[in-house]
Amino acid sequence: MIRKRAATIVSVQALAAPGHFVLTFDDPETARDARPGHFIAVGATTPANPGSSILRKPFSIFTVDREAGLCSILFSVYGPTTRTMAQYEGGDKLDFLGPLGGRVFDADPHATQTHHVMVGGGYGVPPLNFLAKTLKAANPSARVTLIYGARSANLLVGDAGLREAGVEIIACTDDGSLGVKGRVTDGLLPLVGGDVHVYTCGPTPMMRAVAELCIAHNKPCQVSMETPMPCGIGICVGCVLLKADGSFSRTCTDGPVYPATEVTWQ
Repeated sequence: MIRKRAATIVSVQALAAPGHFVLTFDDPETARDARPGHFIAVGATTPANPGSSILRKPFSIFTVDREAGLCSILFSVYGPTTRTMAQYEGGDKLDFLGPLGGRVFDADPHATQTHHVMVGGGYGVPPLNFLAKTLKAANPSARVTLIYGARSANLLVGDAGLREAGVEIIACTDDGSLGVKGRVTDGLLPLVGGDVHVYTCGPTPMMRAVAELCIAHNKPCQVSMETPMPCGIGICVGCVLLKADGSFSRTCTDGPVYPATEVTWQ
């Protein structure tokens, strides 16, 4: 059931990465129902900017505290919606629809021989953080690794709380300022042996490279597609994805998560 929410904002925290923020809001129902891969569609306005958001913008759910009823999203300031969001303060209201998404990440935390590897970049890391913590909470002995990349170390975001949860982290930077010098696929390649399951989200060229590497090594890979989602509820058909079988899929309601083999990457 699609729900329109007006949740109370708890905090808007600026991160070390320039222009990046974590917005935490109080909504027990969303905290109860959200699963890794779900997103919310935000309509951000303020009294000073009543028309700052014509269409809603999708944001993956970053963290969930089910006991406290809190959720968060991670965003970078890019356009009018995110500029408005960065100005919010505790006590303000967040207008959104959610949690949204018809198909989310499917991972078995009790598959004892499976190595769960998350591969993300930029805005693609938040849902992977949620997935990694969910796996470790369900089975502390599960082997979970996050590989995440950026141009330089100061732009790496989204790993909050993962080390404390027992998640292995591999950073990849284009300039070599932290971790592996190169792309996320350079960090992934040494891990594709054995029973590896890969989950990825981020820029489409990055996901395509990850998907092609997994397909070449016959490893299962799930991708969370980041197509434009003007409405988030399947009405506008602005997020249509061409699938490998020639059919079309609405990412917001049929996804956003797909097996990599279902996606047309050409």
